[in-house]
Amino acid sequence: MASFALTRLRDGLLVLLLVTIVIFVLGHLVGNPAKVMAPVDATEEQIARLAHQLGLDRPFHEQFISYFGGLLRGDFGESLWQNRPALEIVLEALPATVLLTVAGIILAGLGGSLLGILAGARPGSGVDRFGNLLSVVALSVPNFWLGLLLIVVISVQLRALPTSGFASWQALVLPAVTLALVHGGRIFQLVRSATFEELTKPYVTVARSKGLPERVILWKHIFRNVAVTVATTVGWEYVRMMGGAAFAIEVVFAWPGIGQLMISAAGRQDFPLLQAAVIVAGAFVVLANLVVDLLCRLADRRLGIA
Repeated sequence: MASFALTRLRDGLLVLLLVTIVIFVLGHLVGNPAKVMAPVDATEEQIARLAHQLGLDRPFHEQFISYFGGLLRGDFGESLWQNRPALEIVLEALPATVLLTVAGIILAGLGGSLLGILAGARPGSGVDRFGNLLSVVALSVPNFWLGLLLIVVISVQLRALPTSGFASWQALVLPAVTLALVHGGRIFQLVRSATFEELTKPYVTVARSKGLPERVILWKHIFRNVAVTVATTVGWEYVRMMGGAAFAIEVVFAWPGIGQLMISAAGRQDFPLLQAAVIVAGAFVVLANLVVDLLCRLADRRLGIA
């Protein structure tokens, strides 16, 4: 297990290094932060002087070596927009994103798994048809459009929940439900398929021949065998959320998380802040991947250690 964890951690660090290089290169190709920070009527000389102060006029490789050396020391640079350490700003926004994604994955995991098991155990039933319809609709529409639809119906017309912000727990409901519907649909489909496949195996026939009730077969035997599929699917859906799926929802609901921060930083061409946000999000995804892999191997030794 230790060897497996170290191998996955090494791979994750290589991915994180690649992400760092890509975001640094793209960030220095799409614009000039000095022009954004300078006054509207600034001359080319004033812009050049500001670029020199920011170190943007140095050769590209020198800027990267300096930046990467700072990362190794935990220095992600200063935000050009807020004049504060970029990492400090990102860490302030991280808890809001974690809260949203954890709430979303709990709703998606519970709803998608329960509905998937019931639908897989009774193919063609009303539960199966309802689950398939809901999952197809949820996976067919963009998540931000679904969020806007919920705002119009529940917040504007019914006046039941806040439209945006982070003032109370009620403000968490709509963005979390939006995430849960989209990701729960994928969980439902995979769990339903796994449950239906288990029903065709010989041990189910033997259990039925012994006279065991269907509910005992379903929850004591079938559920235990599809538990690894459930855990793996839920874990990967959480990784997808932290990998960017939740960021569009943050923008729609004005949720003060990393996604909203990235959009603001990109609009202001605040490269240090944008780079810090992407790297922190990437590190979180790498860590979540590692945890999911370890939990899956602890839950089912038959998977082996690669």
